[in-house]
Amino acid sequence: MKKILVLVFLITSIGHSQILDPVKWSTSIKKVSNLEYDLIISAEIEPNYHLYSLKVPKGGPLPTVFIFEDSEDYELVGNMIEDKGHTAFDSIFELNIKYFENSANFKQRIKLKTKKVKVAGEIEFMTCNDASCVPGYDDFEITIQ
Repeated sequence: MKKILVLVFLITSIGHSQILDPVKWSTSIKKVSNLEYDLIISAEIEPNYHLYSLKVPKGGPLPTVFIFEDSEDYELVGNMIEDKGHTAFDSIFELNIKYFENSANFKQRIKLKTKKVKVAGEIEFMTCNDASCVPGYDDFEITIQ
């Protein structure tokens, strides 16, 4: 009987548990010239969480990574640029680490090779609060006509 009660508790706990999703992503574009656009990928971060930079020291948390699908319709120009953010000592990793609170913007310039372009990709990231860290994954798609 005790095993059945434990099993019932576990099943109901799993059914009622929340999936943590402390970052919401959105996209926009800014025309720079006839052939160049800035893709802006923005993160809205829940209070008490922070999102890590594109570059973190070895031995630190997972960085934010943008993976663009290969396409003959455009080319990436330069590297992804991120907001200033905050750099602080993290006692868990024992490193100075750059991170973002509340929001962050990431910008990638592209050069069009055709008139209509679909830019798609993936975002891999990690967010943490004082109690835990959550790895995250999301897709993005931006169409330029």
